[in-house]
Amino acid sequence: MSSFSQQLTAMGLRSLDFNQAENASLDVLLSQLETEFSSLQQQRPNSKGDDLLLGMMTKTHLSALEQYQSTESQSHAMNDLFVQQLGKEHAARFDNQHHGHFLLVTRLWMLVLGYQQIDLSYAADHALSSASLLFPDDATGPSHSRAEQTRRRFMQAYYQGKASARDNARGTEQNTSSVSFINSLRGWFQRIFHR
Repeated sequence: MSSFSQQLTAMGLRSLDFNQAENASLDVLLSQLETEFSSLQQQRPNSKGDDLLLGMMTKTHLSALEQYQSTESQSHAMNDLFVQQLGKEHAARFDNQHHGHFLLVTRLWMLVLGYQQIDLSYAADHALSSASLLFPDDATGPSHSRAEQTRRRFMQAYYQGKASARDNARGTEQNTSSVSFINSLRGWFQRIFHR
């Protein structure tokens, strides 16, 4: 059984770009999810690790979405208060903890979706809806808005997962063909020298 971090690394986690604050949050999140994944593996020892990971990350994503939506109105009210009291520039320095958590969890979930070869249109719809939820005042599309940049980061994670799955499958095929070649060579030598 491989660990949660090992599975995500095999899926291309380290190829994604994270800023310094996201890296700190990522380490905490990975630690929390590592414990949960280990427990899940013990409960279901006959299940494939990739399937367990997909199920756990889907559950984690839905939980983060629910948490973000339940605190969204309070967060907007708090942000409005900061803008009124401190000005827009200083108010922008305060981070919404649920916002960052949802963004990070969604990127990890999209990575897993890509690795599991989940339908592109499904992933694209979720990337768009999640980005629009995080930045409701911004537009997505050809713009360089925060919503569009976030949507692109989500899709980047999805495509990284897809590429890692393809690369891992290619590596497995090469190993299989190398073993097959060695076995056929061994059989040839045995036939030649045992006559």
